Amino acid sequence: MLNALRNSAGTWVVKVFLGLLVLSFAAWGIGDIFRLQPDAAVVKVGDTEITGYEFLNDFNRQVRRMQQSLGPSFDTQQARQLGMVDQVLQQAITRALYDQEVAELELTMSDADIAAWIKQSSTFKNSFGRFDKLLFERRLSENGFNEQSYIAASRRDLSREQLFDSMMSGTKAPASMVRSFFQFQLENRTFEVLNLAYDKIGNVAAPGAADLAAYHEAHKDQFMAPEYRALSYLTLRPEDLLEETLASADEVADAYEARLNEFTTQSSREVEQIVVADEDAANTIAGRLKDGGDFYAVAMELADLDKESVGLGRVLKDDLPDGTADAVFAMSSGQISEPVKTDLGWHIFRVLKVTEGGAKTLDQVRSQLTRDVKLEKAGAAMFELANKVEDELAGGSSIREIAEALNLKHGVVGAVDNFGRGRDGEPAAGLPKAPEFIPDAFTVRPGDDGQLKESSDGSYFLVQVDKVTETTLKPLAKVHDDVVNAVLAERRAEAGAVEAGKVAAEAGRGKTLAELAQTGAWKYAALKPMNRQQAAGNTQLSTDLVDKLFQLRNGEVAEGVSTDGKSHSVVRIVNITAATAQPDAMKKMDDAVRASMTEDILSQYRSALQRKYDVEINDGIIDSLFDELNVRG
Repeated sequence: MLNALRNSAGTWVVKVFLGLLVLSFAAWGIGDIFRLQPDAAVVKVGDTEITGYEFLNDFNRQVRRMQQSLGPSFDTQQARQLGMVDQVLQQAITRALYDQEVAELELTMSDADIAAWIKQSSTFKNSFGRFDKLLFERRLSENGFNEQSYIAASRRDLSREQLFDSMMSGTKAPASMVRSFFQFQLENRTFEVLNLAYDKIGNVAAPGAADLAAYHEAHKDQFMAPEYRALSYLTLRPEDLLEETLASADEVADAYEARLNEFTTQSSREVEQIVVADEDAANTIAGRLKDGGDFYAVAMELADLDKESVGLGRVLKDDLPDGTADAVFAMSSGQISEPVKTDLGWHIFRVLKVTEGGAKTLDQVRSQLTRDVKLEKAGAAMFELANKVEDELAGGSSIREIAEALNLKHGVVGAVDNFGRGRDGEPAAGLPKAPEFIPDAFTVRPGDDGQLKESSDGSYFLVQVDKVTETTLKPLAKVHDDVVNAVLAERRAEAGAVEAGKVAAEAGRGKTLAELAQTGAWKYAALKPMNRQQAAGNTQLSTDLVDKLFQLRNGEVAEGVSTDGKSHSVVRIVNITAATAQPDAMKKMDDAVRASMTEDILSQYRSALQRKYDVEINDGIIDSLFDELNVRG
């Protein structure tokens, strides 16, 4: 075919044809092709430039990330409507500002540092914990990088981290601020509560036909039948390839060596000890124990150590004080040692349990390792198989044709809702295991080919929508009992709120909640002291009610709906206790305040860099990248 075209390229027929083709391109907008300058700078900050190519790659990566959440129907046009062009532009400007500052300060990372950082990244390690070149290339391809561009981007990222570390390493949160936040969060309050469950309220008028019709109309969203979709799908999982995947003896042996620690159990002892400062006391204790004295009684009498204090628990050799490990590990279960001297004093050990170490042999774990090696190889093979699926899909093959040609699992689902349930309300049978399958199925448009997706569980799936049954309002007759129950629940809640208001008023005039609990269906409880976070987790106290209670003084009363909306609470503050210093909690609060300050510093630094360096934005190049004018407008 190519030779025929070359031989006829000089004929007048072909020249006329090519001329018409050029004219048609001109009519379609070939001028835009000649105007497009992907190497031109979209953003220029000082001497640092972001090219159109880099900008478009960043934009496309963002679109792909959104497609992972929203499905393949999310396209460039929707991304632009959501303002993603400006978002990516602002990110590019921020990076360029930092890169320019990094260049001026002459900060950089060596090739060796970059290589070490990449090899240490868990993103590029296989299941044996080793850097995997094929996985590295695959991850780069999925995110729109090649090796050179990824190394360059990593160098810039790590150089920026040097800049940030130099600024932030000395950031310190003011102690007074940390204490104030600490008190706010961990101040304890004690409450007493009266709670009225709505379902305990009687004498509520039964709704009539008009009431039911009005409620059904006003609350349509409560009585809608879900959208159902009929689906066709294929799946590709590593487990499906195990039978046709081989694992050689050498590969299994290598896996065993790499994971030997996993199959090795270290020797350990469960140990107790009595420690005293001088030798005479140690000898006295040892003598009492040899005479049959109870270990715990002797420890308490002669060393003032209780049962908890003498216990060391399960220990390895390295856990014991220097010079004691060999002696302890030579003892049998139940044996008590002679006094042993260390820098910490004189020790008398007792061994409660002996666990000998050892390693499982290769033969003992061969079947497990063989399967794991096969799964690892199957995962790599799936990448190639996934490419074949996409090629077949591009060629117009149906899901069934692709599955049969490549020996893949496939199937159909007659009707499923967005929770994975069938029309009977039960989980639909035969659904692929991929967690993203149902969310993706409800973003694909009917008639679309769909896209082969990689799931978080390591599998691939492709789904197409054959039919959509739209969501509809269920007739009142079909949901009659549900509507009756909903109306009654609403009326009980209204009556409960009225009753709670009356009780709160009585409590405000001096009556105790315990007294008021004697009337009606109220349930009284005295709650343990709790801080804001703990109070928010109490089912009787809603978020709004907790906010009220932590603004009141001791003895004051508030009322409100419970967390689950099924009851009403009246609450009195019994006691207020300031938070006591807790080193760990104070440290966490200090870290949180410091992180917030760090973000503020970075924001101010960013603003300073914008004043320091001229920022130029070429809207014309951005427009040409998207083949449309004013994409930022």
